[in-house]
Amino acid sequence: MIDEQELEEFGKSILTGVTVGLGSQVLLFGDKLSLMVQCPYRCNLLGIESWGHGEDAKTSNLIFGFLNEKVESASFDSNGVLSIFFKGEKSISIVPEKDGLESYVLSSKYGISPVLMI
Repeated sequence: MIDEQELEEFGKSILTGVTVGLGSQVLLFGDKLSLMVQCPYRCNLLGIESWGHGEDAKTSNLIFGFLNEKVESASFDSNGVLSIFFKGEKSISIVPEKDGLESYVLSSKYGISPVLMI
C-alpha cells in the first residue's frame, strides 16, 4: 500500500507525461514517480467531472488537461482511492476495482507499491 512518504513525493512533482498502451495508462511525474493505471479514474477539471479507465486508450485524453500542472498534494484512503490534487480546482482520483487484481501501481524512489482490492 501507499505510505505518507510516497504521498509527500507527489507534492514536489509535475505531471510531465502520459504513456498510453494496451491495457494501461502510465502517468509520469517528473523523473521521480510513475503511476500505472489499469482501473477507473475520475478527473475533475474546474468543476467538470469525467470518468475514464486505464484499460481504455480512448479515455486517455481526459488526462491531457493536467499535463505540466504542479501537484499540490495527494491522499490515499481506506478504500484504496488515490487522489492527486493540482492547483486551481483540478484533481485525478484513481478508483481501484475490487476484483483481486492490480488496479494501479505507484513507482517511487521508495519502491514499487501495487494496489489491489479484494
